[in-house]
Amino acid sequence: MFEIICLLTCLSIQDTQPVDSPALIRGGVWLPRLGGTIEDGGSKVDFETNIDLRSKETVPMVEFSLTPVQDFTFSMSFFDFSTSGSGEYVGNDVYGGMTLNAGDNWNASTQIQSVGFEAAWSIWKPFQTAERATLSFAPVVGLRWFGVDTQLGNTTISQEVSHKNSWVSLQAGLEMEFRWDTRDSLDWADSVSIEAQLLIGSMFGADGGAMASVQAGLSVDFSPSIGGFFGYRLQELRAEDGDYSFDAGLQGLFVGGEIRF
Repeated sequence: MFEIICLLTCLSIQDTQPVDSPALIRGGVWLPRLGGTIEDGGSKVDFETNIDLRSKETVPMVEFSLTPVQDFTFSMSFFDFSTSGSGEYVGNDVYGGMTLNAGDNWNASTQIQSVGFEAAWSIWKPFQTAERATLSFAPVVGLRWFGVDTQLGNTTISQEVSHKNSWVSLQAGLEMEFRWDTRDSLDWADSVSIEAQLLIGSMFGADGGAMASVQAGLSVDFSPSIGGFFGYRLQELRAEDGDYSFDAGLQGLFVGGEIRF
């Protein structure tokens, strides 16, 4: 089976042509909120109901992609999220041997860093009209590293529990793009694209876990080399390390610009 896949890939590469602008750099901001729970040998602590770490943060995002030949794309992306807060605890829980009672003063922080590598092959194009409008689907495979730091303290009793973990996710999924060449119908845009991606994967490191990622957006090429994009992204993690579990994620809008060369 593996030999057949390799043979089909090689034949497809031979039939494809180099693209005019193979490299793409995207830069922008993601505006996510943190949601979910953490647990450490006791009951779950909710980021929204027990404590409040749901503030919207501004996260820089950078993505680089390369399309050496038509239909094959390799990409790398990075983000660095952090949030912190303090207040009065709601509920009665135990976290990492630390007791948290209603009304206790808490402080907490969470940081999530991630670097990912992906490869996509636009193998199926069920709709295409003289290169003016194209609907394509591409299987995607990749690796993504997550570094997760969490800190939760009860300042009423002067106790704090911290965790610093890293996991690597082997992920796969599907990508969809509908691209419309607008040079003959719009004066201000060369093309408009609607893009969507779904990825799921297994987490490796410590006791492992699972992840899921969903994103959808709209991109506009104002010229052959300059464009902009706008969309929504959801990143969910369920990862464990002994009694500690991080079952949370980020979701929010993103916006930015792109340069092709």
